[in-house]
Amino acid sequence: MIFLGALKNANVDWSRIALFWADERAVPADDPESNYGIAERMLMGPLGARAPQAFPMVVDDTPGASSLGTAAMKYDALLAREVTGGGLDIALLGVGEDGHICALFPGHRALMADDMRVVAIEDAPKPPPRRLTLSLPFVLRTKKIWLIAIGPRKLPVLHAALSKTQRTTPLDLLLHQAKDVTVFTDQIIRRS
Repeated sequence: MIFLGALKNANVDWSRIALFWADERAVPADDPESNYGIAERMLMGPLGARAPQAFPMVVDDTPGASSLGTAAMKYDALLAREVTGGGLDIALLGVGEDGHICALFPGHRALMADDMRVVAIEDAPKPPPRRLTLSLPFVLRTKKIWLIAIGPRKLPVLHAALSKTQRTTPLDLLLHQAKDVTVFTDQIIRRS
């Protein structure tokens, strides 16, 4: 979340920017776990009328709401309509201590999804279990990826991925296969 404050204060012509979400938890927008809610409170709300156009993943977890699968198909169609050239221009992604990116977790079957841009997840290994995420093939089509890895607990997985000592996590796959990744961290990385 540290980068949202920096973006809020950046000298950017937000009228030329469209924001898309890489993943979202199936929680209300006012829940502290909502990625959209955090972006609204920390970036878009403070920018007011200058805020960029936003295309959040709509995940309604109320009884009787449409399924996550339907929400994934709707966001997939939105990306097909709004994103020209096949991929995003830039993605700001975080990384988990286990090496997950977006809501793509190590060993999870969502990593194998290759026919859609967006995947519905009903059984994420960390709470909340219900989420939407961009698929790895779609993320890999992104022109530039900025990976944010803040805090000492992320250092072991980041170091292993950068040292190429493993290729078992989504982070490893991203660093090995993506076109252009820049890592931003507050940790000292020692190359082996």
